[in-house]
Amino acid sequence: IMHFRPCSQAKVVFLFVFSSDKLNLSMPRSPPAADSYQQGCIRMTLENADLWKSFHSIGTEMIITKHGRRMFPHCSVSISGLQPFANYVIMMDMVPVDSFKYKVNAYEQWEVAGKAEPQPPCRTYMHPDSPAPGSHWMKQSFSFLKMKLTNNTLDQHGHIILHSMHRYYPRFHVIQADSPYTVRWGPFQTFSFPETTFTAVTAYQNPKVQIRTLHHYARFPFPSSEVDGTHTLGHPPPFPLATAEQSAQQHGYHHPHHHQGNTADWSQYPLFSYSCW
Repeated sequence: IMHFRPCSQAKVVFLFVFSSDKLNLSMPRSPPAADSYQQGCIRMTLENADLWKSFHSIGTEMIITKHGRRMFPHCSVSISGLQPFANYVIMMDMVPVDSFKYKVNAYEQWEVAGKAEPQPPCRTYMHPDSPAPGSHWMKQSFSFLKMKLTNNTLDQHGHIILHSMHRYYPRFHVIQADSPYTVRWGPFQTFSFPETTFTAVTAYQNPKVQIRTLHHYARFPFPSSEVDGTHTLGHPPPFPLATAEQSAQQHGYHHPHHHQGNTADWSQYPLFSYSCW
């Protein structure tokens, strides 16, 4: 159910209602959206939609680890329709697709394994450029590459906590605000894309997903400055995103403008509680 207000006070509230009808287990269920999605005056486009769709066609699986793992595919979006001189905070969170957990059966197909585990506290990742004027966000596409996913429910590093063998999709929140601490009062709009639905796993369950991941990094490897010299075009890292992170840590890389604090537990604010969206 979507409620709309005029653009001058644009605020969009989503309420996704999932029935208990029999699921199509071959593919994850998806929120209603499109590659380029407009709410009120603002339009958001998923720039790497083709990559997402290539994985969605075989059932996207997203690796999560105890210490945190970057997404692959990651989310790259562009936006238009913002007020050029107004400041905006752009955030991203993960929403359960349904109330089930899954398993792979003897036929290598996903099936319902029971009720979902209780969801951990909602955490929201704030894009490190936030807050920034609308002109900044609209000048080029931007990504959420630095966001990490974990299955550690006791995580103290601000990573997004997910349960393995559960299905999720990312949401993007555009809030007109001068500070992350005033987002609860700012007009906001929310966007989501059906092809970004995925099953969280600690290891790939579908060999096709792993093969497609390796093929992608054979064609588009990390720059030499981001990985160590043991990986070549013919031998891409089996877990390329983790390799880049480990390499950076081994060399003591630290970017002064990007902190792990970009991810925060906003559940104390009604705006960022699942039950209030």
